[in-house]
Amino acid sequence: MAVIELSNIRKSFGSLNIIGGVDLRIEDGEFVIFVGPSGSGKSTLLRLVAGLEEVTSGNILIDGEDVTDLGPADRSLSMVFQSYALYPHKTVRGNMAFGLEVARTPKAEIERRVQAAAASLRLETYLDRKPKELSGGQRQRVAIGRAIVRDPVAFLFDEPLSNLDAALRAEMRIEIAKLHQRLGATMIYVTHDQVEAMTLADKIVVLKDGAIQQVGSPIDLYEKPANLFVAQFLGSPKMNVFEAAPVNGGLRIAGTGQLDLALAQAGVTKVGARPENITVAAAGQGNIDGKVDVVERLGSDTYAYIALGEGELVTVRLPGNARLSVGETVGLVLDMAELHLFDAEGKALAKI
Repeated sequence: MAVIELSNIRKSFGSLNIIGGVDLRIEDGEFVIFVGPSGSGKSTLLRLVAGLEEVTSGNILIDGEDVTDLGPADRSLSMVFQSYALYPHKTVRGNMAFGLEVARTPKAEIERRVQAAAASLRLETYLDRKPKELSGGQRQRVAIGRAIVRDPVAFLFDEPLSNLDAALRAEMRIEIAKLHQRLGATMIYVTHDQVEAMTLADKIVVLKDGAIQQVGSPIDLYEKPANLFVAQFLGSPKMNVFEAAPVNGGLRIAGTGQLDLALAQAGVTKVGARPENITVAAAGQGNIDGKVDVVERLGSDTYAYIALGEGELVTVRLPGNARLSVGETVGLVLDMAELHLFDAEGKALAKI
């Protein structure tokens, strides 16, 4: 198990700055997920921890030891990649054992570790099969098993589920969550999929343009985003954001609709409302009127897209049996207790 500390980590490729001064502490046994859009620097940061990229400046410590200048093999970490990278001519047993064989581990110890990893991943009956005889999910479990047998101080995952279909991704999320519970190991996981981040992580690190935007538990980031970027990145469908202007001691949003005066606060230029915090009422009975543009029925939920007067669409999450018709004019009622306020720079402001 390991505590991993990043101190003022910077990474540049020539004049291009990818990571700019990241400070982060990952506690022993934590499941930490780096999440962000493409180009945010999440995979680069993971590769710096792994030793696959050289740090431009700063320090990486594992259990208090400075490993900044050590190679990947000397950091006692195991990494699982997006591609399975299995040897097609070797069996599952051979793929899982290969790294230990190269390290000249005794055969009895190799067999013990392979059997233990196979049992934890439900691969015992597949040990003599070749990769071509396995499903995508089984191949990814083999890749994870290959990492487990090395008995690392921490596991690193670089978008391991992105090549799987939706059903397999859901299955493998559960497998990885159970694996973390069983091993209690420190894990760092990179993904652009917010569902993976919200369901797997003890702690989420949201990155944008090589800088950390916010660090915290999934529910904290969802309920108390530090800025507009985090607010809209986490949550599906994403948060609705309305332009706001002060009027009569309160706020006016979307060019219409007066909000509760208790929300008055200097510097507010945008108001955010998650789709589940907006309900539909009769026209003229809400904060804003709009026309139903699209209705998506998903069974347990219905997503309604309401067009405002200026053409902006507002997403509303409703019960699956909600009755709405395209073209119908409705009122939108915003839950005042759940609104988010932002200033001109996108920083979250507290309600008063």
